[in-house]
Amino acid sequence: MAVARRALSVRGTAIDMLSDGAGSPLLFLHGAGAGGRWLEFQERLAKSFTVLSPSHPGHGGSPVAEWIEHISDLAFHYLDLIDAERFDRVHVVGASFGGWIAAELATMASHRLSSLTLIDPVGIKVDGWIYPFLFGMDIPEVVATVFHNPAAALALAPPDQSAETLALQYRQGAALARVAWNPYLYDPLLRRRLGRIAAPTLLCWGAHDRLAPLEPCGQTWAKAIPGAQLRVFAESGHVPHLEEPAAVAQAVLEFCRTTEGAR
Repeated sequence: MAVARRALSVRGTAIDMLSDGAGSPLLFLHGAGAGGRWLEFQERLAKSFTVLSPSHPGHGGSPVAEWIEHISDLAFHYLDLIDAERFDRVHVVGASFGGWIAAELATMASHRLSSLTLIDPVGIKVDGWIYPFLFGMDIPEVVATVFHNPAAALALAPPDQSAETLALQYRQGAALARVAWNPYLYDPLLRRRLGRIAAPTLLCWGAHDRLAPLEPCGQTWAKAIPGAQLRVFAESGHVPHLEEPAAVAQAVLEFCRTTEGAR
């Protein structure tokens, strides 16, 4: 089965979305730099679920949406997408920045989620920790901060240095900054709302995360979300789904199957 690309409009907002697989729906919300990419992690999930992988507005093939001014706007955007696809319930998996969006979505509409998986999310203010300022780093510094295994960064490398590619990178950086610059990488209201999440929740965390370390960040998330399970991946930094895609996909698949059996 080939990966399908769809262009659709949800409440007037254009979306570029990749999808593949069969079975219950699973919405994958990507991290920064991963829009419009179909990587090994999604491919493995699509062996058991119908995986929908939209690009956030301003990322990948999705044009900028001027109305999006706050991270909660993105959460409502994806709730609208779930409605537009006529899903009663859906598994949601979010990585890093996408995990932040997924967490915001879950605080609003847990009853629409069959399960929630957050992979090294940012998005909350953690006592005793300040996120490294990625916007001020050059590429080697970003790679060293995000990846434990630098070779895994090749999955997100730009295809070339053409004017079109550089324009896309600028557009994606601007779209990210619009909702994540000030406050930097967190929503002041989200942490106290995490207790509202009623969906079964799995936290996947890289043991060597330098952007949002397991201690204190991962442990804070695990304590804040009722009943959350925490899985740690020993060979990963901030993006274990890219550094250990087989292991992380297997953990997510097992968790999703368990939650489906409990419905």
